[in-house]
Amino acid sequence: MPMPTSSDAAPLLEARGVTKDYRDATRTLHVLRGVDLVLHRGEAVSVVGASGAGKSTLLHLLGGIDRPTEGAVVVNGTDLRTLSDRQLAAFRSETVGFIFQFHHLLAEFSALENVMIPGLIAGRSAGPLRVAAAALLGDVG
Repeated sequence: MPMPTSSDAAPLLEARGVTKDYRDATRTLHVLRGVDLVLHRGEAVSVVGASGAGKSTLLHLLGGIDRPTEGAVVVNGTDLRTLSDRQLAAFRSETVGFIFQFHHLLAEFSALENVMIPGLIAGRSAGPLRVAAAALLGDVG
């Protein structure tokens, strides 16, 4: 039986008609309008654009840090619109990882310890967590 290609497999991440608006008392700022994106496991992408183009906003929506005004973000088959705030927080803790342009590391800890901290807070055992954190650091060099 042939192996499925990435286009045959279910998407790992999908944005469908994602829109993000910010409103104040006098106006609406349309940051993203109708963004569609499909990514499969093993694919790599870069998000590039001018300052203020909405790159960070898009990444925040895809990672569940913020919610779209319209449209859907689906990660591994889970439509993030269906998650409560508590479930969305658990999703971010267990499923998504961010490497920020300006890193947010705690200076008094090593890189390995910084990577381990979310797992330790979640009550995971330090031994296996140390192995997983070292592997993640190896992946990013």
